[in-house]
Amino acid sequence: MKRFSRHLWMAALVAALCPASSQAQSYAYYPAEMAGAPGVVPASAMAANSGREAAGPVCASCSECCTGCCGCGCFGINWPCGCLLSDLGEASKLCKPCCEDSQWSTTGWLEQSFTWNPYSPADRFNGPVTWTDRSNDYQMNEFWYGFGRVTKTEGCGTDWGMRVDAFYGTNYRWDTSAGFETKWGTNGTFYGLAVPNLYAEGAYNNWTVRAGRFVSPVGYYTVGSPNNFFPVIPYTYQYGEPFTHTGVWALNKLSDQLTVGGAITHGWDDTDNTGNPHGGGLANATWTMDENRSLAWVGVFGDEPNLSGIHPKTSGGIAQGTGFTSRYFQTLVYTRKFSDDVMGVLQSDFGTQHDAIRDPGGNLRTAKWYGLNGYLYWNMTCRCQWGLNGEWFRDQGGFRVGQVLPSFGSPNARGLARANFDGSFYRLTFGPRYYFTPNMYTRIAFLWDWYDGKKNGGGQYPFDDGTKNYQQCLVFDLVNTF
Repeated sequence: MKRFSRHLWMAALVAALCPASSQAQSYAYYPAEMAGAPGVVPASAMAANSGREAAGPVCASCSECCTGCCGCGCFGINWPCGCLLSDLGEASKLCKPCCEDSQWSTTGWLEQSFTWNPYSPADRFNGPVTWTDRSNDYQMNEFWYGFGRVTKTEGCGTDWGMRVDAFYGTNYRWDTSAGFETKWGTNGTFYGLAVPNLYAEGAYNNWTVRAGRFVSPVGYYTVGSPNNFFPVIPYTYQYGEPFTHTGVWALNKLSDQLTVGGAITHGWDDTDNTGNPHGGGLANATWTMDENRSLAWVGVFGDEPNLSGIHPKTSGGIAQGTGFTSRYFQTLVYTRKFSDDVMGVLQSDFGTQHDAIRDPGGNLRTAKWYGLNGYLYWNMTCRCQWGLNGEWFRDQGGFRVGQVLPSFGSPNARGLARANFDGSFYRLTFGPRYYFTPNMYTRIAFLWDWYDGKKNGGGQYPFDDGTKNYQQCLVFDLVNTF
């Protein structure tokens, strides 16, 4: 009964926190396109309306009163109708190009959050939940600024571009690269600096070639919390996918519907031989079926760190630290726009690594991790959108969950100490995104996590300081863009 009442109380609180009626501001439920990120990017970073101004939902039963932002009674509720982005004015920018068609752009925001965990775990961690990983604590997640120049050839000619993005905050722990941020020696336990994008780009006709460090195109979620609907990371992204790559990535736009690409990289979240002396590869393809449907595939392969210790890095014939074995990972994302106000996404992940772990008897085993994510977004009003996410993530062998932090890229960072959970993780995420002004919005997410699997070697479960296989949290965040 106590557990049920806690669930009911949290659900009621979520419902009370989003205003049901509002005026003005229309923003799409899709996150805005990452500024200066041409070509194939994660589905969650794609633009919703291709530059068109979006309108809020209009109720047919009261369309006569919807002249501007008057609001009207639909189904007994005062729903605002037909409001456009321009009704609140244009979002301000610290630096705005003089020419409207300039290829230069800037991106900036301050994201802050607080996570309420009613269980108040003694270690102050929300289990394997990341980004908003601290229990009942304030976090300045990202103070971000970036600038760049996109290439533009329209299929003919040559051009050049570049991109630099850097941020300070608690999220730095997930976006560092071994051999890059590790050389600074200034990042701390929870706060630090990360540079997820630092690349130059050249374009020739329909070809684009990027060289340097760049955000990985895998999956649906992407680096930069405001580029996503919810302020928390799915298990599939945090524990199953790379965040950044360093290397050379070539893309070819074969047609308006099909783009393909390939990259030579230094592996997952690695810049030099500090974390991984091996090279890796990446291939991707995006098929835009029509204006409402798209399908994206990304495959990543190469030798990566293991937990078995075999094939270690050597120096002068002497083994040096972690071993490395072959890893393959792929992700598939299907996006479907059902109407101007409703969009759905399905994502599947599959990863495997040869001889990555050992069983209790010391025998080598192949690790596998895979999962399925479903998202549904609804533009309820001009200011308020709702999102729903259901997730299943299977960590077969206990190789991935809890192993990411501290990482090669952030050795001084602190993360969840509990690891090696051989089982399935499930999550239900639900909540609104509400805009106060064109430059300020809040996201509220109710998380219900549960785990079905074995305890780890220490006899622990993932949640509530190792004592529970379930958890509920309420995440609040505030984003100011500039």
